Amino acid sequence: MHKLEESVTRQDSIHEDPDDVVIEDEQEIILNWPNIVEYSKTRFTSLTHLHLHAVGDLNPLPSLREMSWNNWNFFFMGFVAWFSASFDFFLTAVSGTYIAQSLDVSTADITWGLSAVLMVRSAGAVIFGLWTDNYSRKWPFITTAAMFCALQIGTGFCKTYQQFMAVRAISGIAMGGTYATAAATSMDDAPLKARSFLSGLFFSAYAFGMIFAAIFWRAFESTKHSWKALFWFSSCFPFILICWRLVFPETRYFTRVLKARELIKQDQIEAGVYVKPTLKTKWGSVKAMLKKDWLLFTYLVILLAGTNYLTHASQDMYPTMLRSQLEWSLDAQTVAIVVVNLGAICGGLIAGTFMEVTGRRLAILICCVIGGCFVYPAYMMHNNSAVLGGGFFLFFAVIGVWGVLPIHLSELSPPDARALVSGLAYQLGNLASSASSTIETRLAKLWPLEWDAEGNPIKYDYAKTIACFTGAVFIYVFITTFIGPEKFHRDLSSPLLKTYIEKVIEIEEGRDPEAKFVTSSGDTSEQASYGKATHEEIELDCYPQEKK
Repeated sequence: MHKLEESVTRQDSIHEDPDDVVIEDEQEIILNWPNIVEYSKTRFTSLTHLHLHAVGDLNPLPSLREMSWNNWNFFFMGFVAWFSASFDFFLTAVSGTYIAQSLDVSTADITWGLSAVLMVRSAGAVIFGLWTDNYSRKWPFITTAAMFCALQIGTGFCKTYQQFMAVRAISGIAMGGTYATAAATSMDDAPLKARSFLSGLFFSAYAFGMIFAAIFWRAFESTKHSWKALFWFSSCFPFILICWRLVFPETRYFTRVLKARELIKQDQIEAGVYVKPTLKTKWGSVKAMLKKDWLLFTYLVILLAGTNYLTHASQDMYPTMLRSQLEWSLDAQTVAIVVVNLGAICGGLIAGTFMEVTGRRLAILICCVIGGCFVYPAYMMHNNSAVLGGGFFLFFAVIGVWGVLPIHLSELSPPDARALVSGLAYQLGNLASSASSTIETRLAKLWPLEWDAEGNPIKYDYAKTIACFTGAVFIYVFITTFIGPEKFHRDLSSPLLKTYIEKVIEIEEGRDPEAKFVTSSGDTSEQASYGKATHEEIELDCYPQEKK
């Protein structure tokens, strides 16, 4: 009888560490009380398995030395893409008051611009997730960058609130597609042991986006066109990405995937079982996958809803709190945003390093405990030391959680639909949390601090709102992570595709000189130009989707 937690096996020939637990491709989950009880018993005991066998295991440098120049090139290409998307998103947060004044609306109306971006990101995740999984890593990446380039220029020309909302909503589709394409580009060819550290480093791009948004807002705030000029300037990042990505081919892993699919097609034709893919058959495959993995997919959405609420609850209204409630100067606001986001960057990197020892779930739980301890000083003690020091460690914990999620989400997702499932779960979680800024704005109105002569509230307790919201979400994420599964160092390729990728490598290395790749047009080619590959490289699959 199958358990809720899939069976595990040792794969010493694949992994250097024979004590690492490797989860095989999932079997069908059978829900009944005996399995539920057995699964529940393992939720605590599974956290006690640490993967530390020497102090040197905490040193990420040996695994990073395995990264080639080409690996780093693709990693930072994806990193900058996610930074660019984050930078665009936070421009609205840091300049929201000025945008509201320019368009003659309230700040609460502008926060709907943030919500609009989050609400439509699921559409981008589906469109670009399917494209990235099935056809290309390169062109979805370029398309999302081109969308951002055009939309960020367009935002600066908005003259009405309706125009602003329309442009921001479309940019949400681009942001929803960016996570899947950027993460896949960054992680496709990364060595196995480097994944944990790179996962933490990758998501720190989100914090860099907020830092740069705050810094550049100070630079453009006093200019003639103010926030409009800032959006125009921000289009340079996606433009650079377009030029950068155009000069490089598909990742080595995805090139092998395409060749492996051609070999599979040839064998199916020879066996007389080949069926030409159509939209109907592809949709049927998606439905079959969701029917098989509905429970896992539901859990991922629930988990990602919590983690997305965590980032938005703690960060989106943070500049408003500093400006409207604490009345800090613009320079002090910028310093605070930079300091707390430096903590976020440290959190992503350190969590990425330590989760190679603690595993994924325990690393998230530790970050939730750390974050919970610093909610009160970060938001409720209004002196400089508490706001900066508490904020540093609070944001450390928040992005520490997110530093774990890209690899955790990738290992949990079905191998044949990794970008789609991980990206869609991430963006549906974003959809669930899309109203977080508006919720906080309206909750703050329940706690007014000052009134005008006519008795109308003019100042609100944003700090109390953020503290209550963030603390509750930390508890939620802790519980959902504790009860959830983990597939530490799981093989990220499906067994069928892995077999054919091994065949592709044999052809590339000349060990099967009679074999040839037959493309869709009937052309043949014998050798690839990427050189030899290790067994670990065979395992690599695309990272999420976002993986939020």
